[in-house]
Formats: sequence, C-alpha cells, structure tokens
Amino acid sequence: MNLIKSKLHLIIIAIAVLAVSGHYVWHLDINTGYAPDQPIPFSHKIHAGDYKMDCLYCHGAAEKGPHAGIPPMNVCMGCHSVVGLDKDNIKMLGRMYNEGKTVQWERVHRLPDHVYFSHKWHLKAGVDCMECHGDVAVMPLISQVKRLEMGDCIECHRQSQFHQAYLDSTGALTSAGIGIYERYPYLKYVDLQTLNSSVAAGQNATGLDKTPERLATGVIPHHNAMTQCSTCHQ
Repeated sequence: MNLIKSKLHLIIIAIAVLAVSGHYVWHLDINTGYAPDQPIPFSHKIHAGDYKMDCLYCHGAAEKGPHAGIPPMNVCMGCHSVVGLDKDNIKMLGRMYNEGKTVQWERVHRLPDHVYFSHKWHLKAGVDCMECHGDVAVMPLISQVKRLEMGDCIECHRQSQFHQAYLDSTGALTSAGIGIYERYPYLKYVDLQTLNSSVAAGQNATGLDKTPERLATGVIPHHNAMTQCSTCHQ
C-alpha cells in the first residue's frame, strides 16, 4: 500500500512539474518584458525617437507582405557609411558589411507557426505600429509589451473600432489617404432605414453623423476586422 501511495505521489509531482514547465516553455520568448540583448546595441529611442525615423524606412517589407522583416545591411550603411564612424559599434557594423556578413539579430516578437499575421493588412487598415509593439521611440532596448495571444487579437478585432480614427463617414479622404467608400464601397447603398433598424436593435451605429442629411454608414461590426478562425489560422 505504501509503495502504491509513493508511486501516486511521484506521478502527481511529475504531472505538476510538467504542467509548470510546459506553461513556462509555451510562453518563452512571447511574454511581455522579453528583451534579449542584441549582438550590436541598437536603440530605437535614438533612431525612431530622437531622429524621428519612420518605421518603414528600416522595416519596409511590412507594407508589402506579412513580415516586417529585418533591414538589410545596406539600409544601415546608407546612413552609417558617413554617420557615427567614430563609435565602436558602427565600426563593427562596417567591418561586417565589408566582409559580406549580416548581423544575427535576436528576434523579440514571435507567433506560433500555425498563426498567420499580415503586417500589410494591418498597415492598410490604419493600425499604428505601436498598437502591438508599444512606443518604441522611448525604448533604448526593444522589449515585448503586448502578450500577442489570440485573446488580444480577437478583442482588438471586435472592440477597437479602429476605423473611426482614420475614416471619414462622408467618404472624404482622411489624413491617412483612405476614403470610407473606397474601402467599403457597399456602404454607399446602406440607407437610413438600415441604420435606424440597427440602432433600434441595440447595435452600436457607426458614423460621426447619424442625421438624414448625411449618408448612413452602417454598423460597426461591418468595419472591424473579421474574427473567423480561417482569418488567422490558414
């Protein structure tokens, strides 16, 4: 009997250890606060903060496809062939460039392989980089500030109402250069009756104006991002 109890205790302990370690491994590299040291110190505070460099100058791939990408060495050397040449880190960067080597940067933000995330889609929708990456302009060392888990994505897709930040309900182009009817042409055919019935049903109506003089703009769920499983799990 004692032997059975001992084995049972060992099994329980083993399960507990596996559960705790599994939870830790599952969240390794994707938890908030993760800030690995880089092979060459790089300060986003200096580049994005002090010098106001646009994110897309270095991460231009973000507006063309799913990945933001790491800037190639020639992008770095576009400035640092003449700037900061007296600094040891820039000297190291220059030597690596001349030798045809690349900097093996440590990845900070990582999603599971089964998740599809497109930077292009989010940029086209007007989502600011800092929504997910935080205010990198104040970060000497990049760290992860959002959990980037499924619940965060779904909450943003359902509740952010991001369209109101950059879309004009009259269809005019905004400062982001995006017109609501250019993006959602079907809204030209959403009439006031549809709007009123939506409001009567308790739905949150979109639009800076809800008067008959202005064309109705439908309901918010049409504007916010999709939440079907296949949107991200392709």
